Amino acid sequence: MTAWDLSLLHQINTAGAHPVLDWLMPALSAIEAWLPLIILAALLTAWLGGKQARTMLLCLAIAIALGDAVISNTLKKTIGRVRPRDALEGVIVRDLGIAKPAFMRLFETPVVKASEPRGETRGKSFPSSHTVNLFAAATVIACFYRGAGTAMYLLAAAVAYSRIYCAAHWPSDIPPSMALGVLTGLGVVSATKRFMSRWNAPV
Repeated sequence: MTAWDLSLLHQINTAGAHPVLDWLMPALSAIEAWLPLIILAALLTAWLGGKQARTMLLCLAIAIALGDAVISNTLKKTIGRVRPRDALEGVIVRDLGIAKPAFMRLFETPVVKASEPRGETRGKSFPSSHTVNLFAAATVIACFYRGAGTAMYLLAAAVAYSRIYCAAHWPSDIPPSMALGVLTGLGVVSATKRFMSRWNAPV
């Protein structure tokens, strides 16, 4: 890590701490807790949105699967960058409390504790899968619905910030992860539209 990484991590993770953020940031990071709402939104979009909306959902599914399972997973294993919470002593680790089903975690008291490095030499800090996935999703949505895409970009940026606040990623992990997400989203939409036009199925 660089001096810039360490300084910005301190500003976000420690100096910028606030009790409200101690719940909000882990809540944004806990994608699994929001899964029932995400599934409901997808089903309503498919039902009410017409062909364009269903095409968008198809692109979303492909982009997230590609970004998460292929791009992020491959780079994490190849690069092996250790997460801040595993590399440094004294950064603040934040997470939601444990509960089942997962959405009940949103109502638990957040866990806030100082990191205890375990001497790991490899990890999964780069890229941030959350950031790649959310920026890929925002890009796909923006290609079909500009206004909704803009709102999704704001949410994606907040999630990316949360990953630093919770000590899961270095600040320098985030900009390349954003770029990977945007490129993945654009690539999937472009390829899907070309495929559908070839089969005379305009989006």
